[in-house]
Amino acid sequence: MNSLKSILFILTLSISCIANAQMMRISNGLTNSNEKAESIPDYSKLKDTLYTDKDYFIEIDLNTQMGYLHSRFEGIREFGISSGTTRLKDGIKTNEGVFVIQFKSPRMHSVQFDSTLMLNWMGFNYGIGFHALLGNSYYKYLGVKVSSHGCVRVSREDAKDIYSKVSVGTPVLVRSGNNNAVAIAFTNKGEYFSYLSYGELKGSLNERFRHLYNGNYLLKNHPKLRIDQGNVTHAGLPIGSSGKIHRWQAFKPFYKFIANSLPVSKKPEQIKFAGNSYLKKFRLKKIAASNINPVQVYLSE
Repeated sequence: MNSLKSILFILTLSISCIANAQMMRISNGLTNSNEKAESIPDYSKLKDTLYTDKDYFIEIDLNTQMGYLHSRFEGIREFGISSGTTRLKDGIKTNEGVFVIQFKSPRMHSVQFDSTLMLNWMGFNYGIGFHALLGNSYYKYLGVKVSSHGCVRVSREDAKDIYSKVSVGTPVLVRSGNNNAVAIAFTNKGEYFSYLSYGELKGSLNERFRHLYNGNYLLKNHPKLRIDQGNVTHAGLPIGSSGKIHRWQAFKPFYKFIANSLPVSKKPEQIKFAGNSYLKKFRLKKIAASNINPVQVYLSE
């Protein structure tokens, strides 16, 4: 255990020192404008993550009318879909959001639309769900354009396959292109995951989005959150907006990362390098940091 902590400590120190040297070059004006722009990491593609202990989850892209069945064991399977449109009478657009499969049935009849038979029904957003239809006339729209009253239509072949694999609680992420600020991932054995109520989960997710938008996401301790049918209702969860994610994210001064990696019994003040007190050499000024960007504070030293 001590050797592992030592390795983590050395690795953290090495990465931090490299980042420190590069940041100091930027702050001292030792780089030209092009090099300076390339030296600062772009975090605009950073996303928050929700986790599932299921073996599958589904992503739907409303822009491309494509679906993606993610498997814990088999990779990703693509399939064409056709989602909802307001161009049809009583039609609605399929909602974006993070949902979970709430109900499954091999055969369902639509109460609203002339008792239409829906095959391999997988509902996730009130009366909205995945399903197939009898006949092939709708196949020409799959993966091409919207054509349903709100549900996500799929081929009978795809519906049968997906139905056999997913279960109640399987996450469904509905997005338009890459506009989502949250992603879904699988849990791993041995890791701890928090399980919040729906209200707590929604509040926590919105707070994480704010941190992404204002550039403070990496400063916060974000527990890994697990979702299923017990804490995600038919209303679903927001996906945020990737367009609002700040491209520059603040991070803790590297001595704090080192301190966090040490055993509890060892204090940062005890670390010495080349006979010099490490914290004395790199100590930051005592300032009121409530309205100061931590990166700016770090560079000022």
